[in-house]
Amino acid sequence: MANTFTNAAAAATTTLTTLYEAPVGTTTVVHAIYISNVDGVNDATIDISVSGSNSFNTRRYLLKTVEVPADTTVVIEKPINLGTGDKIETKASVAGDIDVFMSLLEMT
Repeated sequence: MANTFTNAAAAATTTLTTLYEAPVGTTTVVHAIYISNVDGVNDATIDISVSGSNSFNTRRYLLKTVEVPADTTVVIEKPINLGTGDKIETKASVAGDIDVFMSLLEMT
């Protein structure tokens, strides 16, 4: 079994967008998710959900309309296990205000 440390990052948009999808034949452990409000003045909210394959036939929210104050970062440091095809999705209240970075371990 091969283990590969990797990451995924993007600016969250105002539509639900896939940030990461576990590849075929891969189990992924999300080690941490960093959610940063890069706007120096305005607060914004973030939704982060998991959906996808057999593990999650329905979208489940890790965060729902959580406020991220201007110039601050929220961190989720608990492991999240993803199977093949499971997705982490993001949606922000304002496009371009929230950056999301994930630290991942892919196991094949």
